[in-house]
Amino acid sequence: MKFNNVARISAALLFSLAVCLGFTACSRDYTVGFLYVLSTRGNPGDPNGTINEYGIDYQTGALLPLASSGQSTQGRNPVALTISANQKNVYIINHDDSTIQSLLIGTDGKLYPQKVTSLDGIFPTALALSPDNGYLYVTFTYRKTTATANSGPGGVEIYKMGTPGADGSIAIGAPVTSSLGNYFPVGVAPVGIAVGANLNNSNSASVNAAACVTTPGSCTSYVYIIDQDTTTFNNLLVFKRDIGTGALTAAGSTTVGTTQSTGYLSGVTASSIAVAPRGTYVYVTDAASNQIVGYTLSGTNVLTPQQTGPYATGSDPVQMTIDPRGKFLYVADFNDQAVSAYAINDASGALSASSTAKPATDGTGPNCVTVENALGIYTYVTNFYSGNVSGFQLNATTGALSKIRNSPFPASAAPSCGAAIANGTHATQLVQ
Repeated sequence: MKFNNVARISAALLFSLAVCLGFTACSRDYTVGFLYVLSTRGNPGDPNGTINEYGIDYQTGALLPLASSGQSTQGRNPVALTISANQKNVYIINHDDSTIQSLLIGTDGKLYPQKVTSLDGIFPTALALSPDNGYLYVTFTYRKTTATANSGPGGVEIYKMGTPGADGSIAIGAPVTSSLGNYFPVGVAPVGIAVGANLNNSNSASVNAAACVTTPGSCTSYVYIIDQDTTTFNNLLVFKRDIGTGALTAAGSTTVGTTQSTGYLSGVTASSIAVAPRGTYVYVTDAASNQIVGYTLSGTNVLTPQQTGPYATGSDPVQMTIDPRGKFLYVADFNDQAVSAYAINDASGALSASSTAKPATDGTGPNCVTVENALGIYTYVTNFYSGNVSGFQLNATTGALSKIRNSPFPASAAPSCGAAIANGTHATQLVQ
């Protein structure tokens, strides 16, 4: 029996509905996630930086600009950003204005400005959220005093984060105080920070458990800061974090002084720092020596150097990231216009090149690399000089990178870094 026209249309509609109910790549689900890229130079006539907003195509990883892309960061020279664990908030530090801009992420991926917070310190350089979303840590170059506006050494400001609102927004609260005021002293020129996982004191397999927040004493967390003090090669500073109050105490070999602070060997010029999701491996790039220094968190020594390191990189490794599963590490080699990829040995933390080929970015001045956390397969690199974003797909088995079609993608001038979130309809690969 033949269908009439009405029956054919009805059948087609039912089939389309079945497809969309059975598969995730329908309607807005073709957008697997969103990427946010800072540009340090604003639009003509606007001294503030800009935020590029992109949707990430589910099937190809291609970047599609959102309608709201290109809005102001409400501050000059934005240098770093981070995203809350609930993936509803973006926090940006504006270096030249010494401010933090908070933005709410809408269900459509668009950013909605919330509040600008003025720092007590001058010239912020890096920021990181604790894994429980309880505290925000911001490093700065100079601290304010009554004698002069620019006095060192640098420090870190810690802000208590508010309770998530109905829309998921998390406001920046009051600063945590020390005996010196609204900051904790660190090195003379802090440039990077990472907050390790909340590790259960009695169960090493338990990471970032809710009990760490309800019973802070049952867990331990460390904050790692890299300095660029030219008088020492021991610029990796380690602090034990009070999970309940957010306060920092120097740990292990770290000594904080008024004119010099020293910790663990970091090479000639420490340029970036990363901690594996489970919190047991720490890595520092040395831009001057073209290498990565690796450490393992162990016992009372806090950090133990990895005997297989240091690990060679390309020329001028300026930033690195670890994929959400904790299997691979990627480094932006600024002078090589390329990305170095490494596999992380789960048992030892040792790094090994994931491919003999280092993919070129097709852009100049690669300075930041990030991996989206929905599928965990698309990797993006900002290119400072060419003002664009390179896209790669990573091999989930080997970590090797292959270029995404139509890469690189245009961005505003002089991008500094990027960060990604998953679309709400897609699960993430974040370690819990």
